[in-house]
Amino acid sequence: MRIPRIYHPEPITVGTQIPLCDDAANHVGRVLRMGKGQEIQLFDGSNQVFDAVITDASKKNVMVEIQRGAVDDRESPVHIHLGQVMSRGDKMEFTIQKSIELGVSLITPLFSERCGVKLDAERLNKKLQQWQKIAIAACEQCGRNVVPEIRRQWMSKSGAPSRMTR
Repeated sequence: MRIPRIYHPEPITVGTQIPLCDDAANHVGRVLRMGKGQEIQLFDGSNQVFDAVITDASKKNVMVEIQRGAVDDRESPVHIHLGQVMSRGDKMEFTIQKSIELGVSLITPLFSERCGVKLDAERLNKKLQQWQKIAIAACEQCGRNVVPEIRRQWMSKSGAPSRMTR
């Protein structure tokens, strides 16, 4: 059976017991239905992977003990910064997912003069959080150990996203 890769947002230390964050605990406890004694692999964005064993699991909370850690550099030596004009619907999410799987290391969502997407500051913040979760899921799936940043774009003085013009 394949050992699941799970992202942990805080630094990990070998030999400690840590609770998984809510999203990860839900995935391990409810979706994968893993229990005590099963192995998982964690990464924290520091270009390291950590082998861990589940010590306690319920549907909402999962505790793991970190067994081993090792540097596992899978990042491309080429730094790619993608500036992507906002797309409607699920197209933006799909673009983020696939670009991260292909090795992009930084993504900046952009608004253009002819962009059909209009978001206020609050909705843009929610979208950025959602896109960061998609970036994490893409890293878990493709094996990257560093989560690329979805950069917040420049905002105008009024708080609205600035627009690119020719």
